[in-house]
Amino acid sequence: MSAVLQIRDATVRYGSVTAVDGVSVDVHQHGTLALLGPSGCGKSTLLRAVAGLEPLAAGRITMDGTDLATVPVFRRRFGLMFQDGVLFGHRTVAGNIGYGMRMAGAGRAAIRARVGELLDLVGLPGYGDRPVGTLSGGQAQRVALARALAPRPRLLLLDEPLAALDAALREQLLVDLRRILRETGTPTVFVTHDQDEAFAIADRVAVMRDGRIRQQGTPREVWDRPADAWLARFVGYSSVLDGGPAAAAAALLGSPPGMPVALRPGALRADPAGPLRGTVVGAVPGPESTRLEVDLDGWGRVAAVAGPGAVPEGAVRLRFDPAGASVLSGAQ
Repeated sequence: MSAVLQIRDATVRYGSVTAVDGVSVDVHQHGTLALLGPSGCGKSTLLRAVAGLEPLAAGRITMDGTDLATVPVFRRRFGLMFQDGVLFGHRTVAGNIGYGMRMAGAGRAAIRARVGELLDLVGLPGYGDRPVGTLSGGQAQRVALARALAPRPRLLLLDEPLAALDAALREQLLVDLRRILRETGTPTVFVTHDQDEAFAIADRVAVMRDGRIRQQGTPREVWDRPADAWLARFVGYSSVLDGGPAAAAAALLGSPPGMPVALRPGALRADPAGPLRGTVVGAVPGPESTRLEVDLDGWGRVAAVAGPGAVPEGAVRLRFDPAGASVLSGAQ
């Protein structure tokens, strides 16, 4: 699949501070790239550089083969959506969505048709005449997304668009956003600190730390084969074993010893018939399972799970699921 956006050795500096350090990554036609990482890792700075809001100190960003270095923001024809949406409070929903088209000189009929199409797409049919001040947070984010899509951008840039929403609403909008991006086919860069969002939305994920990309690949590749211990913990592995504990896990996996082993949630599960013995030192009940901290014989402190409603105490036996483990290539 051909890349429509190419970022090569991109570097952004603020004085003596390097916020983005030699990043190279592509966005493919009809694809969504998630820039995933903790706060301060440089992911939003990189997005702003793609938008033309931050200058590069080194490197190149090209779109459809054209170097963007001398292309001003308004000529890039990129759609931008930020965490808070930033709607125009004095305009109706339709006025917000159609704003970019109106600035580009589109006629009223074309704007009206496009607004209606996008209101249907984002699940807000009939909302065109509403003042934006009457919208809920989720509705406002849908309008902001529709506004970004209205001019049919060559590239869509989303910066933490779901971060300000409560968990239930974020989950619903995540499903809708995935659908919308696939229906429109707009190449997209999606910035998030949440691995669940990245894995649900994107077909490619680039994990950033300290201004650099630590690993990139499909969501399945990043999840199944994290590059090192830091990355494994960041994307949601519950334990990373070194030394003797790693060797014990490697033996169960049939892998040679000497490398760290990361365990996913559920790799160790309470089972009265399990071969591994340990002592529960902490338990957090949940609706679907109970999270355990276990001092496991020969392994040390590890995370494990028990069934819903079960809160084991004292001695416990565990069963190991090899499918829930990954041998790491690095120990950072």
